Amino acid sequence: MKIAHISDLHLNSFFRNSNIRAVKHLLKYALSKDFDHLVITGDLTDNSDASDFRILRNLFQSLNLLRSDRLSIVIGNHDIFGGIQTAEDIFLFPKRCKHINYRNKVNEFVNYFGEAFKNSSYISKNNFFPFAKFINGILIVGLNSNAEYSRVKNPFASNGEISTEQLTEADFIFQKFKNVSRTKILLIHHYFNKIKNSYKKSAFGLWQNMERQTMKLKKKKKLFNLLNYHGVDLVLHGHYHENIEYYRKGIRFLNAGASIKNRNADELQINFVEIKNGEIITEIHKLVSDSSIIVHRASKENSQVTSEAELKPAVNY
Repeated sequence: MKIAHISDLHLNSFFRNSNIRAVKHLLKYALSKDFDHLVITGDLTDNSDASDFRILRNLFQSLNLLRSDRLSIVIGNHDIFGGIQTAEDIFLFPKRCKHINYRNKVNEFVNYFGEAFKNSSYISKNNFFPFAKFINGILIVGLNSNAEYSRVKNPFASNGEISTEQLTEADFIFQKFKNVSRTKILLIHHYFNKIKNSYKKSAFGLWQNMERQTMKLKKKKKLFNLLNYHGVDLVLHGHYHENIEYYRKGIRFLNAGASIKNRNADELQINFVEIKNGEIITEIHKLVSDSSIIVHRASKENSQVTSEAELKPAVNY
């Protein structure tokens, strides 16, 4: 079983040049690596715009990916609330978020990519998250980690929180399928790692401090307990724009947040997860403009990350 993992595409065809060419390049590269299943962990769009959802839907269809057995996605905060696009939005964005109908936006997201949610298992008929599906014997569970807007607790609509209802339903799902699958993977948008402030005395350091307060996943302790109790093998997520593998509380995480947006404007990144004979091997591929791909590999038995370079066609987007 081979999974391709990307996140935070931030497609935006109205306010700035869209990322569609970069997204196409990533997907075509992934297809050339013959993956079995594609996972996208939120923020498919930058401004929750219907036209951008349609563009992505058409792209997935054209590549024969808009199928439940080929694609699993979870929703990100930008897919619900959008983001700050202009200077005026710095002041207007909170007011806009206040008037967003959270549940309707979640339903809209699922409807645009409905085929990806077919043949999934649910505990409640009224909720699309959490969902569960089996792909080649692997249990994949998806959560909606986006907190509803709050002027005090979630002023930029970017913090995360798993509701008690979702936690309860996820517990039922893992209990229901505990004897069916050896490997369990959780999909979620928000990250679990800590943001390190490397620029404390600079303007960028002030921005990092702000990020730490407005990009939190709250009430993580209950989620950590759930994941450990049910022996979840891997958590795939995005939100913070870096591609990195890390461990917290004995749980293995893989972030794909830098698939499109990262510190190098000429770089694209994609994660691959191969599951074979009970072993999970991850690779982070960096497609850079000097015509090379840097591959970072890691397995559960050997957490030491190594790298090697391969000559490949140049990135052009």
